[in-house]
Amino acid sequence: MTAQSTTVQDALFGEPALVETDDHGPPATQDPREVARIVATAQEPGLLLIERTGLVLRADPARPGCADAVPRHDGDTVVQLLDTGHLKLGGTHHIHHNGSEGPARSILVPKATRDMIARWQHLRPIPQRPATAPNTPKQTRQRSTGVIGVDVVQPGKALVTLGATGAGGTVIRDGGRYRVENDHGALVGHASSYRAAARLLARYHGYTPGPVEIEHEHRTYGR
Repeated sequence: MTAQSTTVQDALFGEPALVETDDHGPPATQDPREVARIVATAQEPGLLLIERTGLVLRADPARPGCADAVPRHDGDTVVQLLDTGHLKLGGTHHIHHNGSEGPARSILVPKATRDMIARWQHLRPIPQRPATAPNTPKQTRQRSTGVIGVDVVQPGKALVTLGATGAGGTVIRDGGRYRVENDHGALVGHASSYRAAARLLARYHGYTPGPVEIEHEHRTYGR
């Protein structure tokens, strides 16, 4: 059993919320201070996304064309903001990272997001990081999917299986993003990557997302 805890976070809109975390599923942040920090980093020095792996990089201003991986929590927050439309994917750049090189998409900050952060700063100071609250009772914790399998069956299409839960869905490339459907073909939402889509399906079915494993039946494309 993985360790879980609950933290209190100031909500983006409304009252503070209790947000459950675990060792595998990336928690969705509602902390305005964290969102403001990520947005500021996306503006300067800049963030990038390696679409094939879902890895988020921070541009190195001292080494043009080079970037370093951000901490996992920051990467999860970037994916969350991409999924909600508060950040957007831009053009493709050739980036050197950790001894290798390849394509990565720039991450852009829409004007609406910049205006939102400005409103927060004018209305009240961005709140400090909240303290950790005691663990919630076991019966209130959400079930975990276990390992989520993503099987890329053809270019731009993948089947998702949520561990041993029996639930899943389909992910289909839709322009620059991915359309996420449940087992019956009904729209669940859109995501920025196969990994983000798998986590979205897990939450849709009422589970805490576990680690995501992606298998490509065709190795010449995609992420």
